[in-house]
Amino acid sequence: MRVSRRSMLKGGAIAGSALAMPAAAAAIEAGALPVVVFDSRIPESAAFAAGQAGVRTIDLAHGVEAGWRALGNPARVVGLTRWSDWTVLRGALEEKGLRADHEARSPAPLSGRDHLFRWTMAAR
Repeated sequence: MRVSRRSMLKGGAIAGSALAMPAAAAAIEAGALPVVVFDSRIPESAAFAAGQAGVRTIDLAHGVEAGWRALGNPARVVGLTRWSDWTVLRGALEEKGLRADHEARSPAPLSGRDHLFRWTMAAR
């Protein structure tokens, strides 16, 4: 049996990926990845959520109350929502111990809305 550099690298890659999968699953369960809040009725917000791979999403089109029940206790929440949704969510998330990290108005040329906000809240 001949051992080459290439076979050693392949074996290392396979072993590394096998070890990383349980760690990634644990990170998802522990809330290390952010929860993404969006509104599928707004094209820019739906595109924002579609660009976030491998995270839990909450669609406000199903109702803010339903989203709130599904939220749980995340360590980080990001969103692209209307101003009115953002103000309600901000107060509710502050009650859970999260604080605003980022807040900025976001352009919305497709929907013509001028009150979309991109925001981030994280546990402190």
